[in-house]
Amino acid sequence: MKQRGFRYCSTCGTKLQKRGLTAAGVQRWLCVSCRRSATRPRADLSEALLLDRFVDWLLGKHSQAELSIPDRTWRAQTAWCWNIEPKPVLTGEQYPILLLDGIRVGSLVCLIARTPQYVIAWTWVPYESSGYWDKLLQWLPPPVVVVCDGQKGILLSIARNWNGTRIQRCHFHVWQNIRSKLTLNPQTEAGHHLLLLTKVLLKGLYTREEVEKWQDKLNTWEELYGDFIRERTINPNPRPGQRKWRYTHERVRSAYRQLTKLLKDDQLFTYLDEQVLQNTNQQPIPRTTNYVEGGINSQLRTKLKLHRGMSEEHQRRLVEWYLYTRTEDPKPPRFCR
Repeated sequence: MKQRGFRYCSTCGTKLQKRGLTAAGVQRWLCVSCRRSATRPRADLSEALLLDRFVDWLLGKHSQAELSIPDRTWRAQTAWCWNIEPKPVLTGEQYPILLLDGIRVGSLVCLIARTPQYVIAWTWVPYESSGYWDKLLQWLPPPVVVVCDGQKGILLSIARNWNGTRIQRCHFHVWQNIRSKLTLNPQTEAGHHLLLLTKVLLKGLYTREEVEKWQDKLNTWEELYGDFIRERTINPNPRPGQRKWRYTHERVRSAYRQLTKLLKDDQLFTYLDEQVLQNTNQQPIPRTTNYVEGGINSQLRTKLKLHRGMSEEHQRRLVEWYLYTRTEDPKPPRFCR
């Protein structure tokens, strides 16, 4: 029976023997029956190695001009590699803590779900909304707690798909929201004191006693400036359907009410809740989304800047390969074909 395969002669089927290397360093094979020698190139291995090298370059910092081959040759050889789209591997495992965030790349937004250790899933959508967040959340079992920036679409989608999951709002995003309303140089005494109180969240509150003291200070602020933020100004020429008055210090009032709403919804200090910690097996709960913002998004922006000039489709492929390498058990790129 004629043998077929890499180590057998394509003419007579006799098993080949190694006979040294060519001048280029390629293995030479000899058929003892036909007395012919030849190299046996493996196109599959060549493509696998090229794909590995392509991903290393894509996620590295070297430009095409710094490669060992001409840049035009490199682009011609790796043109097919851009068509390989890595996908997240969904195991159905329930994770106690998930962090959600998104990053815009060109005209699309990449929605990302990760644990404090590794990336779980991602998907591309035109923009952030509750409907598009549903697309990602429906893939995953509900966690014990979600850490997010408080974007309305995320909150609506969590309530719709993960009813019962607790929410920890990112303290840095809370600070950003308050700062945008008060500015860094508030023109009122009430705004100045409220800004200082919010800044404490950035430094961190790590015990229930510290949280209680912070809440007492917020209550004291309300006692001092409650009448101040309730002051009204008459609108002499209201439009049809518009109120005849407005709050005089709307921005200070809005900043204060944002903090009180977070406390009322129990989303500001979830990371210190004993019941939640017990459900997560005492696994520490992050109080910010820095695992995504700093660990993923900032790295992606750096890599996109290093490879600036790529088309939008190629930029998305870079993001996908980077996220894939940050999953729990990423395989070498050659196995993603």
